[in-house]
Amino acid sequence: MRVTAHGRRRERGFSLIELLITIFLAGIIFLAMVPLFVSGLKTTSSNTRRVVATNIAQARLETIKMLAASMAPTPNTYSTTATTGYAAITPTNLTSGTWNAALLPTTYTPPSGGAPYSISYSVTCSPSCSPSAWPTVAAKIVSVTVTRNTDNFKTTVSTVLENPQAVTTSSTSGPTGGNGPYSLVVAFKNYTEVDSSRGVSVVYINTVPTPNVTTTATPTKQVPSSLATTCTWTNLPGGMNYLYQVFCYSDDWNSGTTALYTPVFHMLSNGWVKFDTNPGGS
Repeated sequence: MRVTAHGRRRERGFSLIELLITIFLAGIIFLAMVPLFVSGLKTTSSNTRRVVATNIAQARLETIKMLAASMAPTPNTYSTTATTGYAAITPTNLTSGTWNAALLPTTYTPPSGGAPYSISYSVTCSPSCSPSAWPTVAAKIVSVTVTRNTDNFKTTVSTVLENPQAVTTSSTSGPTGGNGPYSLVVAFKNYTEVDSSRGVSVVYINTVPTPNVTTTATPTKQVPSSLATTCTWTNLPGGMNYLYQVFCYSDDWNSGTTALYTPVFHMLSNGWVKFDTNPGGS
């Protein structure tokens, strides 16, 4: 059988020169794609950092809203020592770096490592006002700004806090016209975890006709016992003219006495509140 030169050439396959040319062209193509991969990775990393920064700012803003909703020891009094309450949301407190530092830190380091984030806080009156008017101003604009120490961008989240004492309302609803008197029963996940020295107290603010008068309901302190595992207050005024908050001090967790408290509320009927005296525990 005769084998032609053309047939032998087809059996040889690729020559070394053809293979080198193919590798060279493939290298050029891959080299041209490297910047695209690098750019994509940088964009993904940058977007991730922006999402983290936004989440940090939003979380801190929610914390400030929680602190503003809680009654201060001296409501509507301009004080740099008040730990909670609308009146305590001031430039002096927010920019001090020490006011509620555990809840509002000025830095955040990702658990997975990497450069830390810096956090700053600011608040302005709406409308603008002098320092003496801060406690009773109708609204405050709070901003949280987060920056990453190795980046040149920042993320800012803002919200408007309205004075919870600034609005006067009235109500005639409820089983006895909405004004009481009512009773309030406070129960516990475990009554033995209530601190015996500070116990449980009920505080209410009269909004009208004498605004911002704070009263601690009688008895001013109660501690549950084996004979009475709940605490009860009676003859409490009701209706929309009173804002209530219940405080409970637990000594079973976090290696010390911890203040637990409800959100502020109105009493339009007899009430019942239960505290988890060991959050996250058994």
